Formats: sequence, structure tokens, C-alpha cells
Amino acid sequence: MVYPFFKNLLVFPYCRLQIRKIKGIKNIPKKSNFIITSNHENRIDPLYLLYPFLRRLNKKIHFLAQPKLWFLGEKICRQWAGCIPLFNSKQSYAEIKEYLKKGKIVALFPQGSYKKEDNNKFKTGVIRLAMETKTPILPIGIKSSYFPFSSALNIGKLVYSKKNKKGIEAQTADLMKYVYALRSSIG
Repeated sequence: MVYPFFKNLLVFPYCRLQIRKIKGIKNIPKKSNFIITSNHENRIDPLYLLYPFLRRLNKKIHFLAQPKLWFLGEKICRQWAGCIPLFNSKQSYAEIKEYLKKGKIVALFPQGSYKKEDNNKFKTGVIRLAMETKTPILPIGIKSSYFPFSSALNIGKLVYSKKNKKGIEAQTADLMKYVYALRSSIG
């Protein structure tokens, strides 16, 4: 498997140079699967999110990736980097559900894009996936930068989403507030 090679050659050295602080690393569950959810500030955020999980769990984290990132080919992106293609949103949603049902860890950016001109409100997909698969959500606030020693992560406690009087939209808004509170409290 090429994933450990990728992790040791690229992710660890680069992230050691970039990330100055990781708070809440003990909040990462060691045994169960979960959905990693974070704000999205730049295109390198997936690498920053990988770093604490690969150090603590040594498990593959699966990210949703847009087609423009698939220039390397589907086999390399799926098997080597653990990506899930975002060619068709219904197909991707179904594939993510299958990954979660198989006990895999999936990382999603509910904002969709990191670009500032896009609407940075969280979309409801993470809450719906959590409800449908009974998978907890691990929220992370990220301060992201391209400059050395200027990025930081704050890993929150697991969030359990349930069907209740509070609708999906309200739970999504609460999750967004929690993630941004984690980001703000990094310091």
C-alpha cells in the first residue's frame, strides 16, 4: 500500500513545518469511526487534518475531492490518497454512506469550498449522514495558512446527531457555531 509512503514522505514533514499548535488531540477516538468536520480556509486543509489522525490512529482518512483533483487518475486518487470522487452528489453521498457503514473515517468540509467569495455557511449533508448512519461527528476548528508555523487545529468533542424536534438546519447551524468557536479559541 502506498498510503504509508505518502504519509511519511509528504504529510508528516510538511505539516511539522506548517502547524504550530494542535489542541484537543485526546478527543480523537481510537476505536470507532466518525465523520471529521472542519471549516475550510485553503486548499491545503486536507493535509493539515490528516496530520493528527495519522499520528494517533494510523488509519486512512477518506476525503471528498472535486474532479479537478483527479488529474492523477481515479485509481491513484482512490487507493493512494483515499479520495472519494465528487462527480455526482447523489453518487458521492451514497458512497460516503457505504464507507461509514463499513467503519471507515470520512472527512468533509460542510462549507464545500475554501474560497471566500463562496457562501461559507455549512451545508446539511454532514448532519444527514450522521443521522442516517448513526456515526458521530468530530468537529475541528482550523486556522490555516501557507506560512510556516502559522496554522493550528483545535479538535472538539464528538457530536451525536439524532432525529428530534430540532431540525437538520438547526443542528447544522449549531455544528457550524461549534466549529467556529473551536477555531476562535485556538489563540
